[in-house]
Amino acid sequence: MSTNLAAKKPKKYKQFSDMIEHILNILRGSKGKNENEEFIRMIFEAKQEMLDAQCYFDNITTPELVDYAIYKMEAAKSQYIYLLKLAKDKGLNGDI
Repeated sequence: MSTNLAAKKPKKYKQFSDMIEHILNILRGSKGKNENEEFIRMIFEAKQEMLDAQCYFDNITTPELVDYAIYKMEAAKSQYIYLLKLAKDKGLNGDI
């Protein structure tokens, strides 16, 4: 028996995928469905990047990488906040 471990998704990605699918189902009837779907997907990806950057910062042990970790966290946070602002401008804030 051969199992493909690379094909199995971690639990957090399954939950993430379920959240995206739920939001996309809400938007199914609205105009610009594909555009909204892609935009919401971008927001969730940005949020995941922000969480990953925080996790990286929390787990680094090399003092030389602290500045890089901080830069990575701030960049991810800025992108996430920017996308949330755009979502609000598009009227998607209640769906996210």
